Amino acid sequence: MFKKTDYDNRKNTKYRAFQFDNGDDYISDGLYRIVDERGRIGYADEKGNTVITPRLAYGFPFENGKAKVSDSGQEQEVEGSRGEYHYWESDDWYYIDKSGRKLEF
Repeated sequence: MFKKTDYDNRKNTKYRAFQFDNGDDYISDGLYRIVDERGRIGYADEKGNTVITPRLAYGFPFENGKAKVSDSGQEQEVEGSRGEYHYWESDDWYYIDKSGRKLEF
């Protein structure tokens, strides 16, 4: 059952910005990535309001109203980068809309 207080609590909770390229994540398509204390990824709007509560293992920036995300996977080191560069590997990628709903194709 939907409770307005749950929505208000989610919206008002502030999370730290996802760290990307030696700094805070950039705004893309009106949202930027955030992380909770366990490292799960979510999204916030330009004002810092939580739009999608952190719950994802991995998530790319939004583009054209959708973002590629995964609930599981591993971070892999780019070969030859001496630990400086990494990428995400998962067999469970899917897309979400700006409300966090899974998109069907």
